[in-house]
Amino acid sequence: MSDLSQVKGINARQIKLLQENGVSTAEALAMSTLNIVSEIDGLGDKTAKKLIWNARNALGMTDFITAADIDENVEFITTGSSELNRILGGGFQTGKLTEVYGPFKSGKTNLAHTLSVTIQLSKSRGGLESSVAYIDTENTFSKEKIKRIAKRFELDPNEVLSKIFHVRIYSSDHQSQMIMKAETLCKTRNVSLIVVDSLMSLMRAEYVGIGMLARRQGVLNNMLHGLSRIAETYNCGVLVTNQVATKMMGMFSGDDAIGGNSEIIFNDSLLNNCPWLSLPCNV
Repeated sequence: MSDLSQVKGINARQIKLLQENGVSTAEALAMSTLNIVSEIDGLGDKTAKKLIWNARNALGMTDFITAADIDENVEFITTGSSELNRILGGGFQTGKLTEVYGPFKSGKTNLAHTLSVTIQLSKSRGGLESSVAYIDTENTFSKEKIKRIAKRFELDPNEVLSKIFHVRIYSSDHQSQMIMKAETLCKTRNVSLIVVDSLMSLMRAEYVGIGMLARRQGVLNNMLHGLSRIAETYNCGVLVTNQVATKMMGMFSGDDAIGGNSEIIFNDSLLNNCPWLSLPCNV
């Protein structure tokens, strides 16, 4: 990671303002959008644009490179199941945003708990020896479940819990705030996995009706952009869960339920029986 002080033309006051708003590295600044940075009190459009462009110049992001020179620094976190690891091409990937969706009690939260443990394994066992930021919007996080999974992988339950940084979320604004704060944990607490369980539950309750759809989509897009930027900047994994919203019926519909608002990696058909998890789905 490159320090903000390496950005040409930036001063100490601007660095402080950016850090207070979750932009703590040159990479984070370079990947930020103009409207987000310009909304920071004390910066404005002109200054924000100059700082973002200078950050991109400092990092070589304004030059084309050959495809042969692209650095795909992807790591994998074991899911605890060799078969699911195979389906996912090696496990849960870092540097990307992954959405898991499915009906109630299909195993989404169990998978989130399992990955919160397996990422702490040694690299020889499929982990990254790293910590987790767990953003809990539905109050479904369970210390006891974590302890049982930790024992399955022969880890000290209390030590595992000490490396999971949990926050209970109460509104979509709170959710956006803590996504931004999770970036600081990536830099200071060796966090290599961010879990948002679940992504849409609070927004469905707050933004009701077709008239609120555009506003809700704007809030959602900002969250997803922030998470994607963090994933790429720090090469960490981001797991978001999402419940099924509806099921389309009719001549042009398939059998699968609709659940996603971001990149869909795999659907509920892979989660129904949860054979790879350390706990049954109805826990």
